[in-house]
Order: sequence, then C-alpha cells, then structure tokens
Amino acid sequence: MADLEQRVTTLEREVSVLKERVAAEEEDVRNIPDLIKMEFRLANSQIARLSRDVTELQRGLGDLTGKVGDLSANVEAMPRVMAELVSEMLADRDRKR
Repeated sequence: MADLEQRVTTLEREVSVLKERVAAEEEDVRNIPDLIKMEFRLANSQIARLSRDVTELQRGLGDLTGKVGDLSANVEAMPRVMAELVSEMLADRDRKR
C-alpha cells in the first residue's frame, strides 16, 4: 500500500511538472501573434526608411549630374578662353612695341 501511495505521489509530481510545461508552451504560443505584429512593423519601418533614403539618393544624383554637366561645359570652354586670353596678351604686347 505504501508503494502504491509512493507511485501516486510520483505521478502527481510528474503531472504537475507537465502542466507547468504545457502552461509555459501555451504562453509562448499566445505571444506569437504579437511577435509577428512587431516583426511586421519593424519590416515596414525599414522599408519606409530605405524608400526615403533611395529618394534622397536619387535627388542627390540629379543635383550631381547637373553639376557635372556644368563642369563639363566649363572644361570644354577652357581651350577657347585660354586661346582668347593668349591672343589678347599677344595683341597687347604687339601694340606696346
């Protein structure tokens, strides 16, 4: 009889441990929808930030392209301007003689 009571006590302890494990698992399962929502919000936030960054980069690229175009025009005009300056300097020198 004592052996039977010992077995019952052991089984009751094991059932109690199993109930605790099940309760912990149920708590974890209940948190899954919240975790999914948080992950979704994080992903949306990152996508919005990336979109904003891409827009800023495109705007910056447009500005940079315009500046490069202006610079190219100035560089292309340099030989003509230099030739004009040299011609003026030579003309001034010739007039002084």
